[in-house]
Amino acid sequence: MIKHLLHVYAQNLDYAQRLVKDLPAEKWTYQPAPKTNHAAWVIGHLAASADLTLTFVGQKSTAPKEWEQLFGWNSSPSPDAKVYPAGASLLKALEDYHAQVAAAVVKVPAADFAKPFPIEAWRSFAPTIGDAFFIMLGSHENIHLGQLSAWRRVQGLPSV
Repeated sequence: MIKHLLHVYAQNLDYAQRLVKDLPAEKWTYQPAPKTNHAAWVIGHLAASADLTLTFVGQKSTAPKEWEQLFGWNSSPSPDAKVYPAGASLLKALEDYHAQVAAAVVKVPAADFAKPFPIEAWRSFAPTIGDAFFIMLGSHENIHLGQLSAWRRVQGLPSV
């Protein structure tokens, strides 16, 4: 199953890259309505989430500390472009973290996927480490990439 999960994860990254490749810098934080998740927040959030995913297998977080406030679980996107790293650096971070997660997941012993997920507050939807991997590598990314696709369409940008 890991092979299939990593296939979906790679497709997610490809889709993310295509969703932002034609964005000019001034579009990355555009919000067609207040609090809309824009490209800078979505790509940053997915990069930060991939970094968090690495901690599930005992790796140390390497994301900048300020990313928790910018992109974390309870963060809200800001229309102020000055608070975000450049779009290209956010995409590079997502690509780098994706590669690290893909390399780490294949090394997880099969028995570890059945272990209880270490973040108790998440256990209602991710009771095991395996559940958390499938959520983080699959559905979580798909949810936010779908938001980004709709965000593009609202602006009249072409679908990808």
